[in-house]
This record gives sequence, structure tokens and C-alpha cells, in this order.
Amino acid sequence: MSGYGMNGHIMMQTQGAFGATTVTSLEAINFVSESLVHGIEDLTEANMHGRIAASPHHQGGHSVSGGISAEAEPATMGHFLRSVMGTVDTTSGTGTQTHVFESANCGSEFSSQAANAPLTMYVYRPTVSGATVNSAFVYYDMLANDMTINIANGQLVTMDTNFVGAGFTRVAKTTPTFPTGKPFLWDQFSGSFNTKAITDLQDMTVSINNNLEASWTLTVSKAPDRIKRTGQQTINITGNMVFAAHSYMQAFEAGSELPLKLNFANAASPHELLIEIDKFRLSSFDPVMGGPGLISASFAGEAMYSADSATAVTITLVNTQATYD
Repeated sequence: MSGYGMNGHIMMQTQGAFGATTVTSLEAINFVSESLVHGIEDLTEANMHGRIAASPHHQGGHSVSGGISAEAEPATMGHFLRSVMGTVDTTSGTGTQTHVFESANCGSEFSSQAANAPLTMYVYRPTVSGATVNSAFVYYDMLANDMTINIANGQLVTMDTNFVGAGFTRVAKTTPTFPTGKPFLWDQFSGSFNTKAITDLQDMTVSINNNLEASWTLTVSKAPDRIKRTGQQTINITGNMVFAAHSYMQAFEAGSELPLKLNFANAASPHELLIEIDKFRLSSFDPVMGGPGLISASFAGEAMYSADSATAVTITLVNTQATYD
């Protein structure tokens, strides 16, 4: 018989090296759901053996994949930003920690085997028996492939992160200590586009995609030897807004690349989240009359590389978490 998901927990920590699990100093996170799986490719012999029964089977390559959905609690959010963005710089203040996340470039990737910092993820899925010996799943060499931050009117801010990983093992159950911060809310948002305040936004999704892929080499391991990029990192923003001005559509028509800032100030100090894009380019802006009510416009755009900041996006998270290294 199965236990309840509400009695399970996830803990994680950034690894010091690819291939080296970190099962000490794990930190619990708040989450809504998870879909992490350990896959084993099945290889079937093509040789014929003078019978009509199936040919022998063998284990092929091992892999780890899946995602975690969570509400955007300030401490938890940093673990995912650390992995999806690549680099972090932390400054300590009185009662605060300011973490600045930026995209890794070709010269600042984590290692020759990992594009970004790998995570060890401890996942305890309880059974009714309450077994504790080797009852927790450990997925390691986990790199965030893509992440979406979802902001909807009247809702908690949520995030969905998908991972590509390499390793799997089991350990005994441990007792978690969960973060106590409150998730960010939709009404804690303020922002600007081309230095002018954004006041007509209805919903928005920020998507970061690293285009990662696991690859295997001829070694004495069935696990992937490295997880690297197959293309450029893309940062896209989509959403809907009340069609109250022509300035956004004019920026789209002109192909302008303009500064965009998205800020969330949590009611529980000192928690803040700031997303800064020096050059945001709208790829579509479509106001339509869908009925007798307010006219809305759907939009989509991309963060472009800025030579001034040497990145496409800078994400600053202020909380009380000491480090994400």
C-alpha cells in the first residue's frame, strides 16, 4: 500500500563536483508536486536463438529526469535559480542575504561535464509500512533544464522546474526542517517597461530554457558522462494585458529592445525578487476584441543579450538564506 504525498518531503543541496553526491547538509524545500524518475533503457538482443520465445534483455543507459512544481517561497526559489541560471554572487547584510543570479557564459560553466551547478535531490516517498532503511530516493547530478515563473491575477506566484540528471541511489530517511517564508503573491508586483510603470498587466509567465542534454561515453558506467548544452539559453516572457495604450504595440512594430524590470516585494521582510532585462524585444503584441468587455492584448517577447551588463537577464533574490553554494 502507498503512503500519502503530503507526508513526503524533498531536500536538496548544490554539489561541489559532477558525479559527487551531497547527502549531508541537505536543505528541505516546500513543493506542490514532483515527477522525478530514474529511467533504464531496455536493450533486446537481435540475435536469433532457434526458438520463437523472446531474445534476452540487457540494461542500457541510465537516466534521470522530471520536474518539481512549487509556490515561490523565497528560500526554496533560490535553489532552482542557482541551477537554472548558472552563477550566483551573495552579499551579506544585517539580517539579509542578497543573491544575484546571472547566466553562465562559455567561460564560466560549472565544469567540462556540467553546464550549470548540479544538485543532489533527496526525495522521501512514504509507504504505509513506514520503512526507513534505504527508503529515500537520491537523484544527483541534477541540472535545471528549464524553469517557468507564473504570475496570475489573484494567485500565488508559482514556479515549475524541469531537470536532466545522471545518478540515482538510495539512503535512509532523515527528518526535514522546512523553510518558513511566505510565497510571493500577485499583488506584490511592480514593474516598468522602458522606465514607465506597468499598470495594466493581467498575467505573465517568465520562461528560462537552457537546452540541456545528457550524453554517454564509452566508460564503465551506464550513467551519462556529462550534461551540456545543445543550443543557446533562451529567456521568454508571455502574458496578457489590458489594451490601454499603444506604446507596447509601437515597440513591437519598431523592433525596439527596451529595459524591463519585474519586482516582487514580499509582505514578510526582507524577501524581494527583482528580474532585470536590459533589452527586452517584443515578438508579438495582439490586441483583439473577444466580446463586449475589456479589450486585452496577448504578448510575447525575449530577453536579448546586453553588452553593457554582459548578460540577458539579472535576477536578484533577497532573503535570509546564507548561501546557495
